[in-house]
Amino acid sequence: MLSLRTEKFPFTTQTTICTDKFLNSSKLAYFRLNINETTERWIITVATKVSRMKRTLAGILSCATLVSSLSLTSTAVSAEATTDTSAGQSEESTTDSSVSGITITGMEGKYSTYYNSHKDAAKPKKEITIYATDYKEGTIDGTSFVNNVSEMTAEQAAVIAPAVEEITQKSGDGYNGIKAFLAEDTDLKTDHYSTIKWKSDKLTLTYEFNVEETGLYNLETIYYPIEGNESKNTVLDIGLKIDGEYPFTAAQDITLDRYWKDEGEITRDSKDNDLRPGQVTYDCWIKYPIKDKEGLYNEPYYFYLEKGKHTMTLEGIRTYGVFHSFTFKNYDELVSYDSIKPTDDQLQNTPALSSKNEELGTNTIFLQAEESAYKTASTLYATYDRTTYMTNPNHPTKQRYNTIGQATWSKATQAITYKFKVENDGYYRFNFKARQNQMRGFFSNRRIYIDGKVPCKELDDVKFIYSPDWYNLTPQDENGNDIYVYLTAGEEHELTLEAIPGSIGEVMQRLDDLVLELNQYYRRILMITGPDPDEYKDYFVERKIPGIQDAFRRIVDSLRAEKASIESLTKKGSEAAALETMCIYLERCIKSPEDIPIMASSIKDSISSISAWMRDYRGQPLELDYIEVATCHEDFASPYGNFFGELAFGFNAFIGSFFEDYTNLSDSSATSLDVWVSLARDQATVVKNLVDNKFNSNPDYNGTQASVNLVQGSVLEATLAGKGPEIALFIGGDFPIQLAARGLLVDMTRFKDYEAVTKRFAKDAMTLYEYNDGVSTGVYGLPVSQTFPMLFYRTDVLKELGYENPPETWDQLTDMLPTLQRKYLDVGLILPQNVSSNTFDSGNTFIMLMLQTGQNIYNEDLYTTDYNSMKTTDIKNVNLTNFMTQDSIRVFEQWTKFYTVFSFDQTFDAFSRFRTGEMPLVVQPYTFYNQLSVAAPEIKGLWDFTLVPGTKQADGTINHAANSAGSGAVIFNKVSNQAAAWDFVKWFTSTDIQVDYGKQIEALMGPMGRFDTANVEALEQLPWSTAEYEKISSQQSYLREVPIIPASYAVTRHINNAFRMVVNDAGNPRYTLMSYNDQIKSEIVRKYQELSSVKK
Repeated sequence: MLSLRTEKFPFTTQTTICTDKFLNSSKLAYFRLNINETTERWIITVATKVSRMKRTLAGILSCATLVSSLSLTSTAVSAEATTDTSAGQSEESTTDSSVSGITITGMEGKYSTYYNSHKDAAKPKKEITIYATDYKEGTIDGTSFVNNVSEMTAEQAAVIAPAVEEITQKSGDGYNGIKAFLAEDTDLKTDHYSTIKWKSDKLTLTYEFNVEETGLYNLETIYYPIEGNESKNTVLDIGLKIDGEYPFTAAQDITLDRYWKDEGEITRDSKDNDLRPGQVTYDCWIKYPIKDKEGLYNEPYYFYLEKGKHTMTLEGIRTYGVFHSFTFKNYDELVSYDSIKPTDDQLQNTPALSSKNEELGTNTIFLQAEESAYKTASTLYATYDRTTYMTNPNHPTKQRYNTIGQATWSKATQAITYKFKVENDGYYRFNFKARQNQMRGFFSNRRIYIDGKVPCKELDDVKFIYSPDWYNLTPQDENGNDIYVYLTAGEEHELTLEAIPGSIGEVMQRLDDLVLELNQYYRRILMITGPDPDEYKDYFVERKIPGIQDAFRRIVDSLRAEKASIESLTKKGSEAAALETMCIYLERCIKSPEDIPIMASSIKDSISSISAWMRDYRGQPLELDYIEVATCHEDFASPYGNFFGELAFGFNAFIGSFFEDYTNLSDSSATSLDVWVSLARDQATVVKNLVDNKFNSNPDYNGTQASVNLVQGSVLEATLAGKGPEIALFIGGDFPIQLAARGLLVDMTRFKDYEAVTKRFAKDAMTLYEYNDGVSTGVYGLPVSQTFPMLFYRTDVLKELGYENPPETWDQLTDMLPTLQRKYLDVGLILPQNVSSNTFDSGNTFIMLMLQTGQNIYNEDLYTTDYNSMKTTDIKNVNLTNFMTQDSIRVFEQWTKFYTVFSFDQTFDAFSRFRTGEMPLVVQPYTFYNQLSVAAPEIKGLWDFTLVPGTKQADGTINHAANSAGSGAVIFNKVSNQAAAWDFVKWFTSTDIQVDYGKQIEALMGPMGRFDTANVEALEQLPWSTAEYEKISSQQSYLREVPIIPASYAVTRHINNAFRMVVNDAGNPRYTLMSYNDQIKSEIVRKYQELSSVKK
């Protein structure tokens, strides 16, 4: 077929011409025909595709001759229109109803859509206060109740008591001083001091309230987070419904502020290096306006309420705290500094400061930035800068924590508060020694509060410019005059700096909407063309997605407008190049819609680039060295050093680097346990601090000391060379078994309390550390971390396809595949990327199918065979594995069928393709949740996770069995005091220490670093919501482990080879598996003979 699309032809129909003699290949060629009505000549314009441009002149002339000989009767020609069935997609000019009239899924739930639909509404001044104790009704874990004790049954009361508790206070200070807080820190005038303690994630409470005037309202809540030792959650999240519905998607999970502080002061170890204190919760009453934490909006969320009665329902997610009230209100507009600016006489009458600070040699009030009173994120810990001698304090070779911020202080609403006093009543100004060296060309924005309030508009958005060097910033008005604030003497004042999006926030709002729209257009194009469109085929995308060209034209205009906005902020044209690249791609699609299929992959890549740019520049990074407070009489210290000072500092740092040992984190002695840790330095430092504070100083261990050393790899080699550790932590893969097979590790079953200790882990977890030497089975490690697979799914995409729930079984998944693949959507299963992997990856599909059908990987003969006496000819007669059973072969065929019949991708970027929706179902380790939560905010609320697909059993139940992976703690035989070493590994894997380690790591790295502990009790106490934990725990209960043997590398390698032989080379599954099984057995025998570790 030669399809001639006559866009300028006098006739309106599509012309299709049979050209069987012209085409020698099975592919079809398509050209656009433009008719010049003035000259009435036919001109064939070849598409812009490179392959078409390379066609020979003879081919073009032949085509022209053929076209010129055809009748121009449109009805006759159009009657011959036909359908290309080679790709299984209709090419009729009628619209494909499955993709017509595209609706941008998820846009209706965005806050921007919600706000824009009500933005012209009034903002009434009348406040509506709802007291937490005045709820009408609630539910707890399926049990409904009303707020009336007399109407409750005994059964209801028993269920409710652990979930919610009313703290009645008609007089006195109320719960933890609520009366004083309301009087001093809020505008709420009330004598209502009673509160409720919310103690369950499964609790919901519904309130009724009346609105007198229709309009937009902010929502302010007053609450008290429960002390850290009473609650497992390091965050405080609630869901919010108005009149039974979420007003926008973000209301499904609203994060309230929780305050943190340093556990103590910065101290120093025996090597004169600073020790950073841990982060602990700072619990107090908080007044918090519900607001966006994703870096898009500077103002709190607005809620549209019409006049009349309404309900507000609060849902527990990660909710544990005391609540006083919820107030719908609108805040007063900030005044300009000019209206409150003091006169020159008032400034001069403020007495000069008399005290002199030693650090800077000035008379200013000096605040070390790293020594804050409290902050809203645990990641806002002390940091250090050794690039200059001007940071305070500093040392050329020793670690000095002298700054705060860097990349960790970048997320919207993160705030740091400092406390200070002044000597006299009067007017004071502030100076910040700062550095913003991460967002080139952009400002980093901070909102400055004094005693909980922003004094004027100018302090509502203070801009810190980009600079690779430290500089001073004193807030000023538009005329360049320093801003002064009136402070009273004697009382403690608070200075708070809060990260806000600033001017870039509005741009990010609009780009966020555009990216969502582009993602869905890309996915709709994919549903028509597939991931690998035929470049010679015209898919008529613009007809199957009506309005796509107009949409692209509108998006191009919007992107160019946003690019201009960005350039007006940065004064440069290179900071948003990704937007211009996208415009170029879209303009090509507008001009030549037949090119849309081949441009789709470029559009996808450009979407990823824009998303990455938005993620990087949505942040507001800032680093502070110190803060100064002064009157008009004092000068601030200079942030700049001199050449000779910098030269001396750099020289001393260079010389000192030859003498500093950066791997030994702890003090050591001849009697200390030598502990090696295979982690990044910051994580290893957390281990070291735990050891110093909770093991070395613990009298329960009779003075036993442990020295922590940071080591990457080489544990086996170092041990064989006689230079290894006595204890190693976070050793994973097959290393524990390889060490045990060589007689290097202590068998932990010899300790009396071994059985009691193992109860803290999942039922089958010890299997990964068991080694059978042919005489007995020993256990040579305790699990520390453990990760396992779960099924992640895009709720929005599945809903588009007509599915309310993800598949529970492999059969259900298989039944869904035709629907998914008709739309060119994929499913991602875990497949080893490393052919030489030494153990089966967690969530390996073949292993899951084997375990779910009740099969073991190895045969009992593996442990009873006399390998030393075995000859090569005897190997075929032993059954060391179970790969040759009929069930195993059937499972192997089922596994490979996903790739041979359904063409699953063997390699893919799970994060990117799940984020775009191309792969709405992926099996990934459960820690994939952390990555999605942090790095894909644009799909928040559009995904969920559940158990991996299972296999239905004879009794009707579903077996969701899967294997895990992780790392452990091992003890080496060289240790002189095995009992002390056993005490150490017991201590480190105990519930309390695992919880402490997990919370400190999350405090250090944020939610992305949430620890995958192997301790089941500790897992429950980490900051998962109840709903999330129940799913994770349920999958954990199905775990079954594959034993690791010295030849595991051969088993995994040859199974992977068999898989690729079948999938890539069309091998027969049965015979391929049989062939590789023989090789597996041969290597097992060879390895055991080499080790000589089985019984003779």
